[in-house]
Amino acid sequence: MLLARKRRVQRVKTALRAHMSVRGASPQPVLIEEISSAGLDFLCDRGAQCRIMPEGRKVPGPVFGVYVDMVFTLPNSNRELHTRCRVLFCHRLSQDSYRFGCDFHQLDETAQEALDAFVRDAL
Repeated sequence: MLLARKRRVQRVKTALRAHMSVRGASPQPVLIEEISSAGLDFLCDRGAQCRIMPEGRKVPGPVFGVYVDMVFTLPNSNRELHTRCRVLFCHRLSQDSYRFGCDFHQLDETAQEALDAFVRDAL
């Protein structure tokens, strides 16, 4: 039921620069391509894809049990949003380009309100 509700959430096309880290590793730049009040999709290169995907599973598709930390700033804001995201899927776009879909796992109330306002204003 909850998953079905999230699929109906309005998504906003973006080109937000962000920093993503996996399991406490050094942050690396990624591009948030779509965002909603429930999650985001980001683009990255093959190096990031290899760090995100579980050991022994490097092919695109559904992802289970993987979390990434994201840091980004919404347009017209000076506050960085820090969130942990649960990775749901990986799609290969080209030889060195991947798209990951995530939902927000940890997002504080103030950040959620800022995100909801951004999505609402963008629609």
